[in-house]
Amino acid sequence: MKNKVIQRKWAFVLAIMFLIFAIKSLMTGFDLSNPYGMGQLFGTIFFPALFFYIAFKKKK
Repeated sequence: MKNKVIQRKWAFVLAIMFLIFAIKSLMTGFDLSNPYGMGQLFGTIFFPALFFYIAFKKKK
């Protein structure tokens, strides 16, 4: 199994911050009856995942 090492510390810090916000937002709930609520849910999950991907992606 490959050893995962943090490649970009700034992206890891942002991912942790987005993750804390996402957990708080998921605990309070969303109004999923309108498109804005669905977009808010998508953004809450997408941004932490994106920054975690950037943080662990190998540098060229």
